[in-house]
This record gives sequence, structure tokens and C-alpha cells, in this order.
Amino acid sequence: MKEVHVIGGGFGGLSAAITAAAQGWKVVLYEKQARVGGKANTKMVGGFRFDTGPSLLTLPDIFARLFNQVEKDIADYIPIVPLSPITRYWFSDGTRFASDRLERFIPTLTEHLAVTEAEVRSHFTKLHKIWERTHRIFLEQSLHSLSTYLSRDTLSSLLHIGSIDAMRSMHAANSESFSDPRMVQLLDRYATYNGSDPFQAPATLNMIAHVEHGLGGFGVKNGIYGIIEGLLRLARELDIEVHTNTEVERIICDRKGKVTHLAVGGETIGASSVISDVDVLTLYERLLQDPEAPLATRYRRLPPSSSALVFYWGIDRSFNELGLHNIFFSSDYQKEFAQIHRYGKVPLEPTVYVNIGSKITLEDAPEGQENWFVLINAPPHDGRDWSVELQQTRSHVVNRISSILEIDLEQHIVVEDFWTPETIERDTGSHAGSLYGISSNTTMAAFLRHPNKSKRHHGLYLCGGSVHPGGGMPLATLSGMIAARLLSKEKP
Repeated sequence: MKEVHVIGGGFGGLSAAITAAAQGWKVVLYEKQARVGGKANTKMVGGFRFDTGPSLLTLPDIFARLFNQVEKDIADYIPIVPLSPITRYWFSDGTRFASDRLERFIPTLTEHLAVTEAEVRSHFTKLHKIWERTHRIFLEQSLHSLSTYLSRDTLSSLLHIGSIDAMRSMHAANSESFSDPRMVQLLDRYATYNGSDPFQAPATLNMIAHVEHGLGGFGVKNGIYGIIEGLLRLARELDIEVHTNTEVERIICDRKGKVTHLAVGGETIGASSVISDVDVLTLYERLLQDPEAPLATRYRRLPPSSSALVFYWGIDRSFNELGLHNIFFSSDYQKEFAQIHRYGKVPLEPTVYVNIGSKITLEDAPEGQENWFVLINAPPHDGRDWSVELQQTRSHVVNRISSILEIDLEQHIVVEDFWTPETIERDTGSHAGSLYGISSNTTMAAFLRHPNKSKRHHGLYLCGGSVHPGGGMPLATLSGMIAARLLSKEKP
């Protein structure tokens, strides 16, 4: 039976393993951590459970397709629920409201902001068109295979290439559609979904707002880690061998660059087909021991996506005014992004994201209490000591939320843990602790991500957030599916 070895058990690695198994491969997956999941993991702090990374589910159909490959119903594995409302917003001028699917969101926007229904509908119609003209090509197929460019979908999209709004920034496009800076700020926020800067990233990425408001935002009843648990259960039903606490130390190639073996746990095993769910630079520098490879050299020159400072707080009371997702905006968004992406600084006045999983997963916190996952966008790790900035940011966040909610938040934090760019890099292997690989702050960023198949190391395929099509749960999952399909196409 043909055999493939998968290194890493994040969304990319699990989806690659399941897709390969569906295509008749024997699959062996290695995960160096105690649990699969990668950045999307789970942890207990005192009596509180936290999802460590992603928190909002979009595009659940991508996950449904993964299950459909083996004629399984995703509903039997992952309890997905649509969110209404999706996110609660607090602006620096005191404006506050909750977002929703577009039809329910429009009346909220026209009530609280200086926007008209016609403006909102016109803007989101444009975003829908961009989505329809791009996602089947730029997200769901390899951008490095000739067959992609010969397909009907690609040829159709190429005829409309000028309409995907790639030649100006997200902020420029949003500012043209709306004069109210609060509406522009709300839409600019979607650059953070792939760790980018809306004042640099191409306006094509505004389609992310359509994904959330046009197609919907979703939660998972047993937490985001419930998705990983559902994928792991399916993997075991498909007889995929999953080895946790098992680190692959090296991928060994012959003189012609063909993958021949893996060094795993001090042993050497034969392996001619490998799918890597490892950060690109970690892959080249540690596993391949090929740090001067052209793509590795190029990757080092590209700006990484943002990282984060994350606080995990157990709160000894509940807040009715807060929901599952909460955003407290800064007063100067442009300055905030410039500090992160241009100057490598933690913002002095950051936007604060608070996710409270216990709003839908009651057992995540003791009765009457809440588990707060608090995230602030930050620059990637550059060797600095994060302790001072961590404490300064913590103090600002506590004071800010205390003022808005009119409480003394410090008195309600009963357990605490944190993540910094340095510890994100250490725990997940992500280069510089960047959350999404390279940033999308250039027009050509989509084409600069590493291919899903290596031309230099034959038999090696790649998935995960640092390769095509990018970071985030749906895209990392697609990367695994693409890598496994390329594997089977080359070795049917």
C-alpha cells in the first residue's frame, strides 16, 4: 500500500492526512506536541479551559468537504452553530453595537453610523463579486500548477482581473465607499484576519468582510478545539497512525534531492512521500538542513505577518454586555498598524480583542464565571525581551476595559497565563512567532507564498499557514487538501 508521512498535526496536517487516506494512501502523522492542533490548541488554567489560538469559524463548507471525501457528515463530528450576533464592537467615541449577517446588520449600521443602506449594499455587492472571481483560483487550487491556469474558472476570472481591486489598499477602497471613519475602521479590521496592515494590503482582501457578513460567522459548541477533536476522530476511523510527543528531527534526501528517509525520535525510517505542516523556514533550516535554498532565502526577505500578545484570564463573574467575540477599537488605527508593521513596536494604544468561549461552551468556566482570551496584535519576535511590553500592555488593557465596563477588572482576574511572540515561536515552530506566515502587505503576496509541492526536494509536499493559500483555519485546511491532491496526482 502506498504510504505518506505527515509532519505536524495542525489544520493543514490533519486535512492532508484525511485527504490522502481518502485517496487510498496509508498515512502516518507525527506531532511533536502532546496534542495535535498546532496553534489551534487547548489549555487549562486553574478551572478554566481556553482555546489557544483561532476563535471565529468561517467557511464551514470547506470542513464539510473534507468529511464528504469519505462520505461522512460533519454534523456527526463537529457541533457547528451559526452566530447571531457575531461580534460586539466598542469604538473610542463611545459608539457600540453588535455585528451580524448582512441583512440583519444593515439596520444596525444605518442606526449607529453615518451610512446609508444603499452604500452598504453597494459595497458588499462589490466584495461578493471579488469573492466569486477569486476564491476558486487563489484559495482552492495550487497557484504553481499549469492545470490551474488552463481551467475554465481561471480563464473566466482572468477576464475580470481588473475588477478584483488589487491595485490599491484595503483602507483606500473602504474610504472611497464610506465617509464615516468608524465604518472604515470596522472594515479595515479584516486585514488582521491574515496578520496584515489595511493601509498596505491590497483591497482584494476586503472580500474577508463578505465571508463573515455575507456567508456568516460560526461557533463550535465544544470550543474551537472541538474541530481538531472531530478531525482527529475521523483520522483514527480512517486508520491514520497518529503519533504525538514524536518529533521529526530531519528529512533526509539523496544526492538528487529525492526524499528517502525521516529521522524520528532517534531512529531512521524509510519515507519517499512526505507532507510537511511545518513553518517554511523551520522546515528548511532544521528538517531539511538546507537554509540557503532559494525559496528559504526569499522567504526570509518577505515581511512576516503580525504576531500577538495573548492573555488567558479566568474571570470570577459574568458580563451580560459581552458576547463570544468583542472588539475594543483604538482611536488611531493608522498609527496602531504603523507601529506594528513599519516600526516593529507594540502599539501604545492597541485595539483589544476579547473572546469568551464560555458564552457558548458553558463548561469552559466554573458556573457564573468566564474564560477571557484577550489578544493584542503585535510585531513578530526579533530577539527582544517581551516582559516589559507584556506588563505595559496588560496594564493598558485592564485600565481600558475597566473604564469602559465601569468595573475594577483587576479584582476579577483569578487565574492568568499569557503567550508572547517569543513563546508562540517556541511552542509552534512559527518563524518569529508570526501567526500567518508572511504578511499580505504587497499586491503579489498571494503568489509569493511557498508552493504546496517542492521542486527542489522531490517527494516533499507542503501545507499549513506559511504556504499557499495562507493562514487561518479554512485556508490552512485547504492547503492540506491541495497538498494531498498534488501528491496523488503525481503518484496515483
